[in-house]
Amino acid sequence: MASSTKEALGAALKQTMALKPIDKITVKDLVEICGVNRQTFYYHFDDVYDLLEWVFEEDANRVLPQKVVYGNWQEDVMSFFRYLSENSTFALNVYNSNSRLYMLKYLKGRLQGCIRSFAEIVSEEQNVDRQDFEFVVEFYAMLTIGFISQWMDMGMQFPPEVTKERCIKIMESSIETLLGHFVIQ
Repeated sequence: MASSTKEALGAALKQTMALKPIDKITVKDLVEICGVNRQTFYYHFDDVYDLLEWVFEEDANRVLPQKVVYGNWQEDVMSFFRYLSENSTFALNVYNSNSRLYMLKYLKGRLQGCIRSFAEIVSEEQNVDRQDFEFVVEFYAMLTIGFISQWMDMGMQFPPEVTKERCIKIMESSIETLLGHFVIQ
């Protein structure tokens, strides 16, 4: 029952976010939709932002990769953009709220895991210092988060010169090339 209550509260949050900003949503709004009392809400969550964090976690675990598979890396990276697009009302509401930094930090952490798993595969035969390795992972995670931020600033519309194909071409072999600059001879 606890899981279904949490899911119902999460669904109520998403439903309400289609109508008003996260910063204006109250616990009262959510419990009325779910037909539960405030105590039930507070049994599961500290506040609306705690529920928001739980929703992100659940969505991410369901649809975003933890690791990138070498032969499928393009699709794995694009899954972040697809998730945000498919949940654009929810994502833009969070992005344009006081929770923006949490959202970007969370996405960056997930991206770092994906980039790290890919970088470990492509640097397997190379002798790269761990600090340099982590620098490359951080560099690409920040680059991607910057791109996502710009995309969200533009209402999730890419300018005409930015296409999926161009992004893939830039990313293709660039992690391998950058790691190659840090090989210890």
